[in-house]
Amino acid sequence: MLSDAYNDLMWGYSQINPSRSLYFARKAFDLCLQEQWLNQAFQAAKMIGQHHGAAGQIDSAKVAFAKALSIADRMALKEPLPGKPNGYKDETIDDAYSSLYGALGNMYSSLDSIPQAMEYYHKAGELFEKNGWLESCSVLYHNMGDTWLDAGNLKEAEACYNKALRYGQETEDPLMIANAKAGLGALYLEKGKTRKALKYLQEADHYFSANEEQEYRSRIYTLDLTGKVYDVQRRLLTWMVAGGILIIILLLGLLFVLLRAKRLRRQKEGADVVISEVLASLPQEQDTEKQAVASKTTVSKSAPELTEREAEILPLLADGLSSKVIADRLCLTEQTIKWYRMRLLEKFNVPNTASVISKAKEQGLL
Repeated sequence: MLSDAYNDLMWGYSQINPSRSLYFARKAFDLCLQEQWLNQAFQAAKMIGQHHGAAGQIDSAKVAFAKALSIADRMALKEPLPGKPNGYKDETIDDAYSSLYGALGNMYSSLDSIPQAMEYYHKAGELFEKNGWLESCSVLYHNMGDTWLDAGNLKEAEACYNKALRYGQETEDPLMIANAKAGLGALYLEKGKTRKALKYLQEADHYFSANEEQEYRSRIYTLDLTGKVYDVQRRLLTWMVAGGILIIILLLGLLFVLLRAKRLRRQKEGADVVISEVLASLPQEQDTEKQAVASKTTVSKSAPELTEREAEILPLLADGLSSKVIADRLCLTEQTIKWYRMRLLEKFNVPNTASVISKAKEQGLL
């Protein structure tokens, strides 16, 4: 039959040459409507609407979809028709309405008219569930998930993808399952949950790679998403390493500051002791000139009284350590150690450090 030829050509060219498909769809529509073959006329009108919608000719698409809807309404009347004395079966009518609602949902989704798209998607879903068309349910909810994902509503997208996966698992159709998992992978990538995204994408690619000849587009899409997941993980790892290095640098800086503060505190304490000792010695230095002369000319045979710090420094001098080394060991300044050297020279009444050490040994201080 000529109508069958038109329909075959309409579907055959639908993916490879839309303009030729549209031409044969119009031919099929005119012929089938004239012969009152309503289901074939409906399919042709819907195809015309889909082609116009894909080309961005929305007004023309709406006109074609309106024609398809009026034909579906005629089918629902179950009037006697040529070759259909009892009209069309309920299942055929539901199939027509649901496919039209799905096409309208896709058109409004492409226009970012999300409320209208979801209205038609839900109408289609009700008919799919009523008839137990689980594969169609899986495809529908996958499309709804894509729509919500593009709109940025991740909560609704996740719910739809999970429904698509559940229906796919009920039908045990590996393609439905793989498509749903690819959708969940895209969702979790958007959420930043890269480990979960990678899990679903790898499971989806397991099917697509095994059926690459038929599903090469889906595999390219899945591999592209997988690459994006790895890119995100690499960036996160880079930031983590950089953050870890920064934390280590900050901790080392803090440790240096604390050690420096501790050293300064000890140096201040040492300086305070020196000041105290100087102040304590002032009255003795203000004795009479006679006492001062006597102290210089008379060598006391008794050991001088040393302060705690002087007693601490004396054995270090005896070990031959320099003022700088002693200062570092005691956390004092080098100038402070030099001051204590001078004090020891005065107390032992000797001209140099070697004499201090010698005299300290004689008096049992070393």
